[in-house]
Amino acid sequence: MDLRGKRVLIMGLGLQGSGMAAARYAAQQGAIVRVTDLKSPEILAPSVRALSGLPIAFVLGEHRNEDFLWAEMVIRNPGIPLSNPYVHLAYEHGASIEMEIALFFLACPGRILGVTGTRGKTTTSTLLYKILSESGAPTVLGGNVAGVETLSLLPQITPETLVVLELSSWQLEGLAPHRISPSLAIMTNVYPDHLNTYSGMEEYAAAKANIFRFQHPSDLALFNYDNPWTRRFGEEALAQTWFTSVELGGSFKRGSSTVTPFLLTDIPLVGKHN
Repeated sequence: MDLRGKRVLIMGLGLQGSGMAAARYAAQQGAIVRVTDLKSPEILAPSVRALSGLPIAFVLGEHRNEDFLWAEMVIRNPGIPLSNPYVHLAYEHGASIEMEIALFFLACPGRILGVTGTRGKTTTSTLLYKILSESGAPTVLGGNVAGVETLSLLPQITPETLVVLELSSWQLEGLAPHRISPSLAIMTNVYPDHLNTYSGMEEYAAAKANIFRFQHPSDLALFNYDNPWTRRFGEEALAQTWFTSVELGGSFKRGSSTVTPFLLTDIPLVGKHN
């Protein structure tokens, strides 16, 4: 995605994470960048200082219609819904509405391994990152991870890099307009959550489903068979699909050898979902 000369509005700067990363990335890509946030300049002073030296204009303590009418692209914070009146105003006047994670997907040369789920996604993504790193593979961890600016990882990623991303339902919404999904999708489970934001379970689960919805037959997807939602999604996936279960029997493979199953009590992780 070419941002050179494009008028880009960052909606939601915050004190760490996606807003700052999006502003920095857009400015470095040659965009004309403006940032708007309802928080006061005093609260956001650390973020503004962190971006000093970059050609970025700040409108803090308010949102103004004129900024959203000015923008050719709005990069919204994951917590800001598409139904937001300012986002809607920009969209109605021709602006594209993006999220940081979509920009990352479009620019990332490495293989993306995505993890989502109502419970267990942080543990699963962290364990996956640790296992791959210990194996010697070049690996990075990003996405919905506190303190990590995912876009800032791009300079260290090559086509050989494995990119493990923890993905929230809101971040996955940002992938749908581009019809992109990770090459490996892992869905731990789906339970009622964020229903103050979504109209109901169907809408929430549909957002989660974007992790596999646009995969190709050569991609891989891993689902929890014990959860009704993820079992259903596994049956819908176009990718090569595998299921996990703590209820059904199974075997463990190491190369061509079968490994004796171990007890759940042998795994020092709290929570059945792990």
